[in-house]
Amino acid sequence: MAKSNKNTVAFYDALFISASETIKHELQKVLDIENFNWKKSNFDSFLETEFYPETVGTAVIDVDSIPTEEQQRLVEIIKMLDRAKIPTVLYGDAETLDLSKFKMLNVIGKNSFPQITPVIKISNVYRKPRIQPLIIDVLQKEYHAEQLEHQLKMAGLVQRDFLPRKLPDSDKLKWAVSFMPADWVSGDIYDVARLDEKHIGFYLADAVGHSIPAALLTMFLKHAIQMRKTTGNEYKIFSPLEVISDLNQRMLEQNLSGCQFTTSCYFLLNTQTLQLSFCRAGHPYPILIPKNKEPQLLQTKGSLLGVFDSAQFQQETIQLSVGDKLVIYSDGAEPFLNTTNDNTMFEFNNWFLGISDLSADAMVAEFETIVKQGKNYLQPDDITLLVLEIL
Repeated sequence: MAKSNKNTVAFYDALFISASETIKHELQKVLDIENFNWKKSNFDSFLETEFYPETVGTAVIDVDSIPTEEQQRLVEIIKMLDRAKIPTVLYGDAETLDLSKFKMLNVIGKNSFPQITPVIKISNVYRKPRIQPLIIDVLQKEYHAEQLEHQLKMAGLVQRDFLPRKLPDSDKLKWAVSFMPADWVSGDIYDVARLDEKHIGFYLADAVGHSIPAALLTMFLKHAIQMRKTTGNEYKIFSPLEVISDLNQRMLEQNLSGCQFTTSCYFLLNTQTLQLSFCRAGHPYPILIPKNKEPQLLQTKGSLLGVFDSAQFQQETIQLSVGDKLVIYSDGAEPFLNTTNDNTMFEFNNWFLGISDLSADAMVAEFETIVKQGKNYLQPDDITLLVLEIL
């Protein structure tokens, strides 16, 4: 049973629980590269061993090392870690387990082991301070504040590592993006991925709130959004409706604490025909800017993600042409696009109308300039703007 220790004890970035004598090579490599402080605990004796929750940042369980007949003991361990509010990673194949009731759990497949690193780093941001003495002098407070800021900066860098390093520009397409967290980490996440020779999938998702809780949720979203599935030599590209519906179901199964929910908009572009299909889930309406015409909202129905099991989503398809631009954005960007004079109606402001005929790169550059000027008097929020231009 989990116990509390009031004495000063070592803090472990990661506690590895395995039925094997050693941990897997790929995990050992991650530990060595990141210089994590860690220890291994034996699966068979873990429940009977004295355990201090405040000394652990993240628990990582090697599922594949555990015999099938020991699954009940595995569930008991997960339950204990969940009660202690310790972020836990199941590494390996966990498809036979019912894990929907656990709030602190992440499942990471064997081919996705690098995703363990950001979970450990982001968890440490809020787990480590809990073992510090309750009474500290001013110098200690300043030191810990500096350490927290440093850890938040590192968490922000880790989060950016999960964003696209390069957008798939071509002689037909030009992409531009602005990603501006309100804090060191963001509740926004986006991706643009080439799925095959003629399809590109892309999305923007916005987790409720910002800072650490929202940032942790974006890590789940990155893992949960499935654009394509490969089976043997064949693959299937999922439609926007399938992607959004599946994401909603995965969020519900995760049973997230704190009434966490997400908005998102997912798009599938045929790069040969320029046909664009999309599905929206509670997210601000995308903006289509036809060549030499006024911007217009692409209005579709779609409720929030992770709230309703019976949620209904709507897929729409439009035909893009040379010179068109598509703008998607998080709600933090709305005050810079909308007149904000009437809360019941979205109306483009003159400034946005004035830059709508610019190229994608120029539009994003102008947007970032006005945001940086206006951040002092507008309520801070995570801001992301993604622009696609058909050349």
